[in-house]
Amino acid sequence: MHSLGIELEMPVANATSGATHKVGPYFENLRRIKEARGEATWLEHLADIPVAVHTDRIVSGVDNAFNNLESAIGPLRRARYPLRALDALVQLELAEVQAALAMENATIVNFAEHPSVVITEEFYLSMRSPKPVYDYWVGYRGWNHMAGVDAKAHNGPTTGVTPADAARALNVVLAASPALIALYANSPFEAAQLTGNKENRLTIWPRMFSTSRFACDRWLHGMPEAPFRDLGHYFSWMFGAGTNMQFLVDAARGDYKKSGSIIVVASDPPFLDFLAAQKANAVVLKTGEQLQIQPDMRHFEFLQFSHFLDARIRFGLREECSTEEFLAALKRPEGVEELFARILGFCYIEGRTAGANFPDKELAGLDNAEVPRSVVISPAALQAGLLQNLDAAWRHLGHYAWSDLVGLRAAAIEHGLDARYNGLDASVLARSVLELAQDGLTPDLHWMLAYPTYVLATGQNGADRALAAFDRSTGALHLRLAKLVRERAIQTE
Repeated sequence: MHSLGIELEMPVANATSGATHKVGPYFENLRRIKEARGEATWLEHLADIPVAVHTDRIVSGVDNAFNNLESAIGPLRRARYPLRALDALVQLELAEVQAALAMENATIVNFAEHPSVVITEEFYLSMRSPKPVYDYWVGYRGWNHMAGVDAKAHNGPTTGVTPADAARALNVVLAASPALIALYANSPFEAAQLTGNKENRLTIWPRMFSTSRFACDRWLHGMPEAPFRDLGHYFSWMFGAGTNMQFLVDAARGDYKKSGSIIVVASDPPFLDFLAAQKANAVVLKTGEQLQIQPDMRHFEFLQFSHFLDARIRFGLREECSTEEFLAALKRPEGVEELFARILGFCYIEGRTAGANFPDKELAGLDNAEVPRSVVISPAALQAGLLQNLDAAWRHLGHYAWSDLVGLRAAAIEHGLDARYNGLDASVLARSVLELAQDGLTPDLHWMLAYPTYVLATGQNGADRALAAFDRSTGALHLRLAKLVRERAIQTE
């Protein structure tokens, strides 16, 4: 079951002006770079527009808009977590992405949100990736999807776990969220203004869902009231009473963002109600075609993305079971764990908390070369270390009042390492999380935690360093920000 991967989101800017940049021939150029190295590739298109270069272990694509790239690296599967192999792939990918961007005078920048983008309807429509899911989310569910097209970006590690450990592993990553936010906060500006937040990126979720026609969308991105008892509790929270299921696609197979055949079930019931039915009326959103659907477990597998917490449990079915067997397992304590042990091909935790951070000129100039070298791999190392040390991690993090962690998370978005809530200190929590992660890694991998160790030692995360540099500069605000973006261009090896 053990595996490792990373989903890297990368804000892109013009290398000369610092303005946000919509990639042009990037995908064709990246494909040529990879093929020159001997890699077999294929170029993916949506609506006749290039959107990704696929190789054996990496999908180099675009996130929600063409100013925010996304590279999905891995998964790598071995007996133990293959962090060194993953780091090698990360470094290779960053170098090749940067080389392709340089061909159009663009660069990755060390921010988790581009500081100067003013989002308008016109900008949104011109920049947005042509993924059909966005039409559903905006046109049908009523989401404010345009809130995220200023290159809000995260570093999302994926760490394999067994079904028996999945719920507890998710609780550990959620409990560590305030620490991860504080360590990796890197977005203090928005629309060429100071926001008062260290990690303004994470304000995307309440804004995106504020206009939804379904109330559940406004709480399925927020921390649950308590840790999840088991997988049955997790799926009941996600799919049970009070929720409205997302769309389906043809036979529930394929990438949920890229499918063109979006199917909406009549009355948008809770997914568990749909799963319990013999059949359901539905409509193809694009054509209006009426049809009936017989629920099966592939629908369940497809809809695993249906919440937007700081972490998610992801899985793939190796074999199917009946919906009746799953629903019965859902009612037994750890019944889903028992079922999943038999039918899953893989299971992992997808971390979504760490803001995007990259080595820039300032970090590259430090005496300790391990700090810039570890910036991008460190969230994966931190999450892997925590989950390798799962018993100790939950013993420590589980003793905090859950409501205090929820409150500290909100405070960390605003104050970063200086956040406090009800006597709980973000820097203290971050230090304990880092120690727990280090204990879960072999000594030869401890260098991968050099960046968060440096952040704690200096008391400055990416946002703090950006604000300090901004305060040192003079002139008009927009010129100071443009200069700051240029100074924070990525420095690859």
